[in-house]
Amino acid sequence: MGSLAKEIDREVIPFVRVFKDGSVERLLGSPYKAPLLDDPESGVSSKDVTISKNPLISARIFLPKLDDEKPPKKLPVLVYCHGGGFCIESAFSFDHHRFLDGLVSQAQVVAVSVEYRMAPEHPLPAGYEDCWAALQWVASHFIENGISEQPWLTNHGNPERFFLGGDSAGANIAHNLAMRVGKEGLPGGLMILGTSLTHPYFWGSKPIAEDPCKEPEKDLAAMLWNFAYPSAPGGLDNPLINPLAPEAPSLAGLGCSRLFVSVSEHDGLKFRGIRYYDAVKKSGWEGEAELVDVEGEAHAFHILKFETQKAKDLTKKLVDFLKVEDKKVEKELDKELIPFVRVYKDGSVERLMGTPYVPPMLNDPVSGVSSKDITISKNPLISARVFLPKLDAGQTHQKLPILVYYHGGAFMIESAFSFDHHRYLDSLVSQGKVVAVSVEYRMAPEHPLPAGYEDCWAALQWVASHFIDNGISEEPWLTNHGNPDRFFLGGDSAGANIAHNVAMRVGKEGLPGGLKILGTSLTHPYFWGSKPIDELDPCKEPEKDLGCFVWNFAYPSVPGGIDNPMMNPFGPEAPSLAGLGCSRLFVSVSENDTLRYRGVHYYEAVKKSGWKGEAELVEVEGEEHAFHILKFETPKAQALTKKVAEFLLK
Repeated sequence: MGSLAKEIDREVIPFVRVFKDGSVERLLGSPYKAPLLDDPESGVSSKDVTISKNPLISARIFLPKLDDEKPPKKLPVLVYCHGGGFCIESAFSFDHHRFLDGLVSQAQVVAVSVEYRMAPEHPLPAGYEDCWAALQWVASHFIENGISEQPWLTNHGNPERFFLGGDSAGANIAHNLAMRVGKEGLPGGLMILGTSLTHPYFWGSKPIAEDPCKEPEKDLAAMLWNFAYPSAPGGLDNPLINPLAPEAPSLAGLGCSRLFVSVSEHDGLKFRGIRYYDAVKKSGWEGEAELVDVEGEAHAFHILKFETQKAKDLTKKLVDFLKVEDKKVEKELDKELIPFVRVYKDGSVERLMGTPYVPPMLNDPVSGVSSKDITISKNPLISARVFLPKLDAGQTHQKLPILVYYHGGAFMIESAFSFDHHRYLDSLVSQGKVVAVSVEYRMAPEHPLPAGYEDCWAALQWVASHFIDNGISEEPWLTNHGNPDRFFLGGDSAGANIAHNVAMRVGKEGLPGGLKILGTSLTHPYFWGSKPIDELDPCKEPEKDLGCFVWNFAYPSVPGGIDNPMMNPFGPEAPSLAGLGCSRLFVSVSENDTLRYRGVHYYEAVKKSGWKGEAELVEVEGEEHAFHILKFETPKAQALTKKVAEFLLK
């Protein structure tokens, strides 16, 4: 039986047909390509994300293969708009995925390829607005009190090296985004370093002298614009498609400091691309511009004929454009705390230590532990990584101890999402059979203490609220598997300091529903003070030690300085340790750790305070601070992790 031919309403050949029943047939475009973690050829990882649900805006994010550099190097950020006449192709298509994968691998950038709404279902300016919203979303990951939805951006993106890019219609969008940035700015005052336009789609109602097209209003480019934006004010001379039109704003307002324009000899858009480049240079714009003209090639050849040498050469030019940081201006240092952080006078922060981000994972192939990232609060932004051990067969509803954990890092480095802390928690959860919530709290110097303390207290209350009448049930791993009668706190180094202070606050204020903390585990707790503990204390001048410098850097406005009870639980103003809000305590110290003596003294002081719980002290010979995390694979590190797991299981 022959098929019933549908009646055509309108079409732009060779791109798209619209039928009278409202259906759309796209005649060009490459097939869908799925994202991939660790591409076997390039090493690039990609994933798809939703930026907005109404309107629906999504994107494919690309992350290059990372080296083992510590701290992890921050990478340029590229927001990319795909081409396709505003009506075909996709951020998820084979051609554009292949191009971005190659570009990201060579340039070592984090790229966000925007999936914007397309004509004819969504006529322009919908696509422009979507790409503007996507750009703001990306920028919001790098501002104070912004968002942290995408750790590939927050952990690896360098907001000082922010780029826009696009090909064909996507290059048109990128230009218009840069103009809007120049006029309206971005969240937090972020700046666009460079914009790359490959074969930009610009047009107009009148011919330009050097262009062989003498009737531009009859050209395919004109038909495509009128199809994609039928209600465009000014038609072909709307400034969005004709940046040289009489009503167009001055190109001096282009909101970036570098510009890359590429054209091709046999591309009908070539001469308008060159005219645009010349006009930018003559406009009074104060940036640096580059023009590349490729002989013998047609429109978008670098994407459509990706494997050819000329396509590879053009991609290499784009790579060079994105990588020119070796001309960078040295920033002026404001303050630093070696070996942890530097703060520059422009407000930027450079972390000198810390391990790279690792994603959460369901059913780790080694441990069987599952992990996922969740948001506890949006204002202030508090997030966490939740861990669930492999459940015994037939015991999918078994109730497990709950551990709220605070990572170390001198209140200013490391993360709940870092390699070192993920690896440690994964092992501890597997051995201790606990549901763990590893809190990602705000850190100094961007957020001086007591912000981190308040975040960790809020996170504990959030967890506890899953187990009370009329509480919350946001996290099913807690409600389905957590046993509120076996509630633990834990932390290492600065995180152990936080865990102690949270336990003290529990003892004073209590938790929602009267929940109790069964035990607190402190590994290598960071306590300090202005005076030696006694004549046996090996540190005779504690106010000249790094332990003091870190505290003053992280909490510059602290009442009482280094003797504030949060840092010195034996200080003159410190409350009695008898108020510790738990019934069991585990303290671990290491022989060669400068914090050892105060950790031992803390353990003894708790025991002498009148506190009625049960305390245990473990001292490891011949090891340094935080060795159980930094040297995780060693036998002594494994033995200490086992001790902590036994404390949780007891």
